[in-house]
Formats: sequence, C-alpha cells, structure tokens
Amino acid sequence: MMSETETHQEVVKVWIEPGCIVCDSCETDSPLVFEVLEETCIVRSEATKTDFTKPLTPSIIVAAEGCPVDVIKFETIEVAGPEPWAGQEETEAGVLAAAGAAAGGGKPAVAIPEGPPNPKWAGLLSTSHTSGSRSAGGPEVRVRPAAKATVELIGSALPPDASPDVLAAAMVGAGYIRPKSSVAERIRQDALTRRSAVAVVAGIGAVMATAWGLLVATAAVWAGALQSFMVPRLTKEPPSSFRAGKVSDYPSNGVYTQFKGSNQVWIIRKDSKIFALSTICTHLGCIPNWWPNDNKFKCPCHGSGFYMSGVNFEGPAPRPLERLKISLDGEFILVDKSTKFRSELGQWGLPGSELLV
Repeated sequence: MMSETETHQEVVKVWIEPGCIVCDSCETDSPLVFEVLEETCIVRSEATKTDFTKPLTPSIIVAAEGCPVDVIKFETIEVAGPEPWAGQEETEAGVLAAAGAAAGGGKPAVAIPEGPPNPKWAGLLSTSHTSGSRSAGGPEVRVRPAAKATVELIGSALPPDASPDVLAAAMVGAGYIRPKSSVAERIRQDALTRRSAVAVVAGIGAVMATAWGLLVATAAVWAGALQSFMVPRLTKEPPSSFRAGKVSDYPSNGVYTQFKGSNQVWIIRKDSKIFALSTICTHLGCIPNWWPNDNKFKCPCHGSGFYMSGVNFEGPAPRPLERLKISLDGEFILVDKSTKFRSELGQWGLPGSELLV
C-alpha cells in the first residue's frame, strides 16, 4: 500500500543563466525543452508553461546535471503521490504526446505517411544501440535514412520490450527522422561558403595587387622614413595606473565591477580591507563573470570558479586570481596594474596588496 506521505518533485520553471558555452548537451538530453543556437542555448517557448515542463522533469534534471558550466537552473514543487514516470522508459515522441495532452492537446505530433519498406532496416533494429546523451558518455551513432514504411510494419518488426534507443533507430531507418546537423557542422559549412567567396575575390584582385605592389612598397619606405624623421617616438600603450574613485565609493562589502571593461579590474570591499583583483582567469586567460546570487566568480570558458576573495575552488584554474597594487593618492584610490601579488607565493598581505580603511 502506498504511504500517505509519499511525494515527488515536478519542475514548474526552467531557465538558462549567462555563461553558456554552446556544447549541445542540453538539447541532446532534453530536446523538447532546450534549443541550441549558433552562439547560445535557449529554452523553447512552449517549455515556459508549467503543464509542459512537469512531465519532462526527468530529462530537465539530467540536462541540468550534465551541463559542464552549471548554467541550467530550475524550480520544482512537491506533489503528492509517486512519480508518474517511475518504471517507464519514455521516448521523445511519448514525452511530447504526454506534454501535449497535459497542455490540452490530444492529436499526434507527426502524421506518418505510408510507403514501400526498406528490407534492410529490420536487421538494423535487432542490433542497433544508440546513446541519446553525450553527457552520459555514450558513443555517437549515425544512421542513413532509408525508405518510409507503414506504422504496422514498424510495430511488427520491433520486439515487445524494445528500448527507446532501438525505437529511435527504427524511426531513422524508416525515414521519419532526419538528424539535424550540429551547430559545429552549420558553422563549418558557413565558413566554407565564405571562404569560397573570398577565394573568388582574391583571384580577381591578384593581378591588380601585383601591379600596385612595387608602387605601394616604395611609398611605404619613403613614408616610414619621413615619419621616423618628423614624428617623435611615443608609447601608445595605455597607462598601467588609474584612479578608482574614493574610499567612500565603496561603502559596503561586495564586488564592484565598474572597472571590469575599461581596466580589467574588480574592486573588492571586505570588512575593513579594499583590494583590486585582476579579471584574467589563471587557467587560459578568459574573463570570468561575477555571480552575486552564488557569491562567486565563474569563468564561462572552462568552468573555473573563484570565491569573492579570488581563491579558486572549482574547475581547472591552477591558482587564485592575482591582486594588483592598491594605494591612496590623496583622497583617491590608485591602482597600479604593473605590480601584481600572487597568493601561492605568499604575497597577499604584503604592503600594497590591500588597503586598510
């Protein structure tokens, strides 16, 4: 007998926070909820409805757990009774039908046409095995679509206990599913198209470039000589020091990001100390983002995480973020990016690594 207190969790809201690296994992694990675009991933419009997401709870949780940068978030509610999906192996078509019924629809999502069967696809059904999730570590399997067959023929060829993987292979083999090209393949094709256009233009301009080459080279030599003679040599690099406002501009504990874009510096106030952190990740030089809700810095490239103090605690980053020299110039805070302090060398706490206020 079922316990009167038995409950389960159902997803009522799902969203994607900034930092997606477009790895295709979420759409592979839960294609009805997530869609991978060229530069980011989004939640499909129909997945913004509570009745749509509830029956898709298992796939949403799997997608969130498989996200390498942990940007998929969701909210759940506690529902009385056992999990309605417990003990069932859902196919993507079955989940779509359940979501459609929950939203008020009752019609099948796809009308399957009839046609002559391909005698080779039945052998594929008995031996095929695919993995629906790259985040689960399964191999990628490609199946060439064959001629379309009737619904009855598909049902008779499948064994009674056919798994969702076998059913997916049957749909591909019968011609009802045509795998969509990946984002990487679409980008590659676009690059090839642009490269061909550039090659045509380059061929047309090759003759003109040769004709003008000697003239341009001669002019460049004379112009360079004239510039060296007439113009003094001045450095064009931006100054390494800048004023970061006054102490009163940082009244409470927290991360101040107003200098992240212009100077690649975060100003941190922690109790009676103010210090400057470099925004350069110590793994491969990407720029992390400050997540105030999680109270941490998170690198969008490879998932490195840093506490507000700059100390690394997750991901491949080998060491903490670097502190920059900070001092007072009258009533103003002065940050010198040319002098750095590294925690692993015991330099945090040295004069200039922090400002006591």
